[in-house]
Amino acid sequence: MTAVAARSTWIDAWEGDLIPSAASRRSEDRDGVRSRATRYYGREATARLPQPSPELERTRPLPKPRLVASRRPQWPTIAVALLFAVVLLGVSIVSPMLLTSGATQVESQVGRMENDQVQLSATIAALASQISTLSAPERVAEQAAQLGLQPAEKVHYMQSGMAETEGDTTVAGR
Repeated sequence: MTAVAARSTWIDAWEGDLIPSAASRRSEDRDGVRSRATRYYGREATARLPQPSPELERTRPLPKPRLVASRRPQWPTIAVALLFAVVLLGVSIVSPMLLTSGATQVESQVGRMENDQVQLSATIAALASQISTLSAPERVAEQAAQLGLQPAEKVHYMQSGMAETEGDTTVAGR
């Protein structure tokens, strides 16, 4: 028997003679559950995860360092960024100016149309006044007298041939 085995046997014999207390039994129960859970969950749960083995890591050669003499030129990226900035700036400045000038043109057209409307309303009012002046009964009588017209002495009324309104309607040509 080895020294470790002999010691383990002695400890087991010594612990077997002891009478454990209630607290010791509870602690032992907890430790037993922990060790069983650790044995089950600790070993088997980690076995399910892919674990790199140290042998595989050693067999893989390390990448060889490369010496880079010059950097890759960045001017295409810078040119694209500058072009984008110029376009964005142009759109942000030119668009409001175009909108403002368009709105100004519309406002001036509206102003011209309002002026035209005022002038046309004044012309309509002047023409309506002229029509009412020219169609006054006194003026019409005066103009008729100048032309040699006189009021009628006798007035005769005629009736049209439509005395019969009852009966069948006759359509011409049928």
